[in-house]
Amino acid sequence: MRYALSALSGVLLALCFPRFNLPWLVWIAPLPLLLAVSHEPRLRRAYLLGALAGAVFLAGSVYWFAGVMENYGHVSAPAALVVMALFLIVDSSYWGFFALTTAWLARRSGRLALIASPFVWVAMDLAQTYGYFGGFPWNLLGYAVQPNGLRQLASITGVYGLSFLALTTAALAVAVLISEPTSRPRAAAVLALWIAGLIISNRLFAPPPPRAGQERAILVQPNIPLDESAEDWAPWKDPDRLNRLVSLTLDKLGQMPPGTTPPLLAWSENPAPFYFGRDPVFRGAVEKLARDAGAYLIVGAVNFVGGDESRPLNSAVALDPSGNVVVQYAKIHLVPFGEYVPVWLDHLVGKITSQAGNFVPGSSYAAARGSQGSIGIFICYEEIFPQLVRRLAPRGRGVLVNISDDAWYGDSSASYQTMDMSRLRAVENHRWLLRATNDGITSVIDPYGRVWETLPRHEQAALGSTFDYEGQETFYHAYGDVFGGLCLAAAGVAAAVRVRVSGKPRQ
Repeated sequence: MRYALSALSGVLLALCFPRFNLPWLVWIAPLPLLLAVSHEPRLRRAYLLGALAGAVFLAGSVYWFAGVMENYGHVSAPAALVVMALFLIVDSSYWGFFALTTAWLARRSGRLALIASPFVWVAMDLAQTYGYFGGFPWNLLGYAVQPNGLRQLASITGVYGLSFLALTTAALAVAVLISEPTSRPRAAAVLALWIAGLIISNRLFAPPPPRAGQERAILVQPNIPLDESAEDWAPWKDPDRLNRLVSLTLDKLGQMPPGTTPPLLAWSENPAPFYFGRDPVFRGAVEKLARDAGAYLIVGAVNFVGGDESRPLNSAVALDPSGNVVVQYAKIHLVPFGEYVPVWLDHLVGKITSQAGNFVPGSSYAAARGSQGSIGIFICYEEIFPQLVRRLAPRGRGVLVNISDDAWYGDSSASYQTMDMSRLRAVENHRWLLRATNDGITSVIDPYGRVWETLPRHEQAALGSTFDYEGQETFYHAYGDVFGGLCLAAAGVAAAVRVRVSGKPRQ
């Protein structure tokens, strides 16, 4: 029965996220798991209960993992399933330790375990963010908290505060279910007050009505197929495809009302062989585009450390309206087994991931200077890391630009999931976010996490929109994961209390 409850939590949590899109389930989805582990006396089984919930959740929401390995990592279908199984075992271990900790606390005090569970869950979120292979905080619980007013809490706590809200709701509901009949009315009253507080808070913190920005932006979605030969897109062999992207950009800019400040143009990350440093055709074309448009231009390209072709950098190059380079941002957080293979695993999995790149991580967090503020740039997978985007978000007036190639995910729900995660980055830092992707979802997101405009997927197109350089400093932008650290400390205090009362009877 307890295993069924744990699996049910995993299913309900998976249903919260795209494409199932049932986010209201987030308020009750952890409840079956909490019920299962709060009465589990055996810690080993408690770990397995949590790991089962995590594995079911990950299998339902990150199912595309195996397809990426098979289709683009040139791994056989059986091998891809093995790698997927290993991923589920490793990443579900966070859930296992959450359940083990909760059950350990409940051995002496069920009340203490439920009170501590939201803090322990946030500690688990932090572990996923900073853990194995650089972290994989994909689809954290807080991303499913959709009421727009409540989402603004992320500007103080990051996504972790939203996870805390959902877990607290489920824990209070469990308290009602397991309370003695004499204390159940009191527990129900606390739950009712908490829900009323959430409803009131959602109204109080509701963002103002949407408004158009004053600055112009053009986001180009090239829709370059991953399986199309790179040689077909090599500008030094045939510049026609490159020139079409230039024309697409200029045509869309010509359709927009004239402005008083230089526009911002962004081309996505993509699989085309665009080498800024060593390809004079590509470099000349984008420098001329910046001059002809009188615009700041950001393009995805591959650069090399000191010209050494064995040390490539996944980069974004920012040019000013004169065509001069103002920043070359190199991706800092690379995708393990996609853009590099960890050295200590190379001899074990190097052959399986033979198509993985050997990219070198960047180290500079410098922003580019725009017309009315600074431009913070991050690339693809980096959008799921709150602490990284926070460091890249400009101090003072600025805007965030994310260039991405989500074509690796095919038609799975992953592109919609990354879109949801990007929206929280805009809220956390109170900045407009311009998101240029290879095949979608290219979009403009306002500082409150609302999608302002977007392009259809799988079309070569350009999105013309407006934005502003925002200067408001959020608590999260200024101080980072303070809330997460406090939750980690609170979990530690709960553990200390558990040790202190270890000789007393269970409450």
